[in-house]
Amino acid sequence: MTNLYEVDFFEWTKIQARALQEHNTEALDWDHLKEEIEDLGNEKLNAVNSFLKRLIEHRLKLDYSQEIYPRNHWLKEVDNFQDEIEDRLTQAILNKLDISKQYERARRFFLREYKLDIPQKCPYTFEELMTRYPLNND
Repeated sequence: MTNLYEVDFFEWTKIQARALQEHNTEALDWDHLKEEIEDLGNEKLNAVNSFLKRLIEHRLKLDYSQEIYPRNHWLKEVDNFQDEIEDRLTQAILNKLDISKQYERARRFFLREYKLDIPQKCPYTFEELMTRYPLNND
């Protein structure tokens, strides 16, 4: 089974799924399954952190930049990042988010593009970041 995992990962996943469905514990590749399940959890957390960083970056642009033209694009991006976070968010992931770390990263990106004075510490709570902007016609 180890060889199949290394040679044809897709086929390995199908076999493992079938073994799980049939409750065939002897056909399960326990070591690799454990590793893959841990990786799945980490990937989900990493995805939420990535979208959170991008969300903060675009909120900073909306809140601190005086540029007019790209604002609608930034608003659409904020909506998109909020959607992506909502689709992946669980209470366990929420408990592991480090907004300060993602703010520091987003702030660095923002300052590469704009030479503006913005807060050293994150001015947003998670709830504020996830609050939707009103639509143009609202």
